[in-house]
Amino acid sequence: MKKLLVVLLLLVVGCSVAGKDVNAFEGHVTEVKVGGLEVECSSAVKNGEMDDGTEEGWPCLVLVPHNTPVHTHDGEDMDMDTFREQAREEELLKIRVKLSENTDINEDPESRKVTAKEITVLE
Repeated sequence: MKKLLVVLLLLVVGCSVAGKDVNAFEGHVTEVKVGGLEVECSSAVKNGEMDDGTEEGWPCLVLVPHNTPVHTHDGEDMDMDTFREQAREEELLKIRVKLSENTDINEDPESRKVTAKEITVLE
């Protein structure tokens, strides 16, 4: 019984420090795709650390359901079609993406496929 408790304790501690799940990140839109966006998410991959001087960037594929709420930084609602058009026209539009679920975003390409719950245009 004691061994079982020790194993469970190690499992709980291990899971709590294994990854740092994020529920939102900020980045620039690099490409508008059908059903989603490609957003630079290096800060989420690097767990919030600032740029370390390397040129390598990490893109996230953000799936954006059509009913995803989009707001301006002032809190005004924005139509999804208007947002997508602005993202196409404005080079490196900065946004904040709130995710539909907490995710461990890392260097693995599969971890960088996420779904937006809400988008805020920051610029």
